[in-house]
Amino acid sequence: MKLKVRIRLFILFLGLLILPGVNLFSQTRYNFKDQDIDRFRLPISMSQNLFIIPARINNSSDLKLVLDSGIGNTIITGLTSEDTVWMTEATKIKIGGLGDGTTIEAWYSKGNTIDIELPEDLSKGITGKGMDVYILTTDQFELSRQLGIKVNGLIGSELFENYLIGIDPIDKQISFYSRDKFNFKRYTRSYTKIPLVIANGKAYIDVKILQENDVELTVRLLVDTGASLSFWIASFSDPAIIIPQKTVRALLGQGLSGTISGVNGKVKQAEIGRFKFKAPLVSYPDSACVAGLTLNKTRHGSLGNDILRRFNVLFDFQGSALYLKPNKWYKSGFSYNLSGMDVEKLNPMIPIYTIFSVIPGSPADKVGLKPGDVLEYLNYQPAFNLNLDDINSILYGENGNFVLIRVDRNGEKLKFKFQLEDKLR
Repeated sequence: MKLKVRIRLFILFLGLLILPGVNLFSQTRYNFKDQDIDRFRLPISMSQNLFIIPARINNSSDLKLVLDSGIGNTIITGLTSEDTVWMTEATKIKIGGLGDGTTIEAWYSKGNTIDIELPEDLSKGITGKGMDVYILTTDQFELSRQLGIKVNGLIGSELFENYLIGIDPIDKQISFYSRDKFNFKRYTRSYTKIPLVIANGKAYIDVKILQENDVELTVRLLVDTGASLSFWIASFSDPAIIIPQKTVRALLGQGLSGTISGVNGKVKQAEIGRFKFKAPLVSYPDSACVAGLTLNKTRHGSLGNDILRRFNVLFDFQGSALYLKPNKWYKSGFSYNLSGMDVEKLNPMIPIYTIFSVIPGSPADKVGLKPGDVLEYLNYQPAFNLNLDDINSILYGENGNFVLIRVDRNGEKLKFKFQLEDKLR
């Protein structure tokens, strides 16, 4: 049976983080807990394309962190009443980033210990000593609500500096390899090597895109495992970049300073090494939302996990290379939310789902659905029996599919019916 994957393109633009006055790229100090091993394999979770790993900070309770190669250090975005984390030498700072708002407050703490280990065997794993950690004073990103599972924050690119890191999205595993003892010839013989440019602890990749005017352009993109999209490109970063004529307005994501809006469109082709993707989805953020970034011919945007999930991936930051091996998702299509409404889970432990945004003029908007409506039934299925990926698989369905929904709006039960509409066909 052919697997069709429908994933909501939840976007984390934390790869564009701005931390004034703070050195993001401090020396990395991760080591295997057991010095006699040269590999450590760990099960991971996945939600909406993002890789989520267990971690502890200063012997804390178990935390869930999104693996985010687009940021430098570890960021704690939200803690529950069950989470206990002790920090060292905390200093209050101001953080600014993408979005339509201003700066927010955070605590900067240095000299912390981060353990990534098997929950059932704490002697196996890796440990980072003297690590910098940032703690947001408000849960700006509401990751748990957006992903539908408990998520406490993000762990950044410093994790990639000491090891080769292999990710298997199908089996949901991440592996850490000692580079000195790694047999490249044997392990990578079925992989394709793609050059990377490593700058300030982050990885950049060159991608050829064929635009609808048949102009081919090479763009340099941040390799960002904290973004669940395929590509986003800033149209103002190069005069040769054109936004496709057919686009659909979208709430692209959440930045440190507010929401990030823009449009989704498709280019004719994107090429990474020998791999070619026909009609991939590209997000173009509004210029005001990325005005604070340095975007030019040295960096045009980001490549996210809707591309990376199609491969078994091996990151080699020290060797400035990315190794790719296609998996069963390689040829899956590129989809987006055809309903125009986005849904969140109010509490990761309670299956209550609420509409938090509706795009004007979208199918959901035309029938009268509104932010704040609580989902009760979706296509005759009780909402409490679904997870967010189930819901998004319906909202990302085929053009013309009917969606039947019942919501609770301030105690009133309302029924709606609409058809999904693909405006990029």
